Amino acid sequence: MQQLPILKINQAFIYRKIGYSLVLVLSILFNWNSANGQTTTRYQQFSNEFADVESLGKKWTLEFNLGQSYTSIPPNNNSPFAKASQFYLRGWAHYYPSSRWKLSYFLALFGNVSIPDIEQAKDFEIRYALQGTYYINKIGYSLLTRFRLEDRRIQNEAKTFEAYYRLRTQLKYTQPINGKVIRKGIYYAVASDELFVKTQAAITDKDFFDRNRLTIGGGYALTNDTQIELLYCNEWLPRPAGNLIFNSYQINFAFTDLFRKYKDKNKSRELHSVDNGN
Repeated sequence: MQQLPILKINQAFIYRKIGYSLVLVLSILFNWNSANGQTTTRYQQFSNEFADVESLGKKWTLEFNLGQSYTSIPPNNNSPFAKASQFYLRGWAHYYPSSRWKLSYFLALFGNVSIPDIEQAKDFEIRYALQGTYYINKIGYSLLTRFRLEDRRIQNEAKTFEAYYRLRTQLKYTQPINGKVIRKGIYYAVASDELFVKTQAAITDKDFFDRNRLTIGGGYALTNDTQIELLYCNEWLPRPAGNLIFNSYQINFAFTDLFRKYKDKNKSRELHSVDNGN
């Protein structure tokens, strides 16, 4: 009984810290952008991702991601499918030390076909990351904050890999619409904001602030273990030579224990075949 006030105090403290930090950073960025008065180049993009989470007992899960994206070529072609931009393979390991914390690590390979903000074409990137996710609320709606430290090794024109670090902080809200939890037949809304800062590297210039990413959209649970999401993502990249804005439209599919269900289904077919004497 005595732990409840402490939990409420901790949550209120986290809310205030997140709110103050976002207001401060966004105010600084707005003032910086207004003072510089730089021109803005806008890109239209489309991306999709397939994700599968495989459970390994009560504390561990594995996750696999496969994704790709396309981009416009301003000012001549504003179609989000004008040119292939990127594809990637990513593998995660997640550990749940408590009901509110998730600790993660991933290793990913990116094929950067055409990345406008770093002017990279037909090169590769190897990316590692450590991530901590804290669930502020999980009953009725989901509110979480996420911190990710990425080690990016990007191939340059000389075909050598340049390394730099990037820190990402996100606040994400998920609200079921026609139910209390996300399960088969439930629609839900998603909104998040993420700030990126990075170290200096020749391939990414010397800017400390990388970008701000605002995402809104919704999803639908096709089954208890399969979801589809339609999202709009706005990325703002302030740069000395001119600001960049990416408007991205996303379709994502998320599965749970897809490989295990496929394996169990095949095993059931084999047993049924044996039972029938085939």
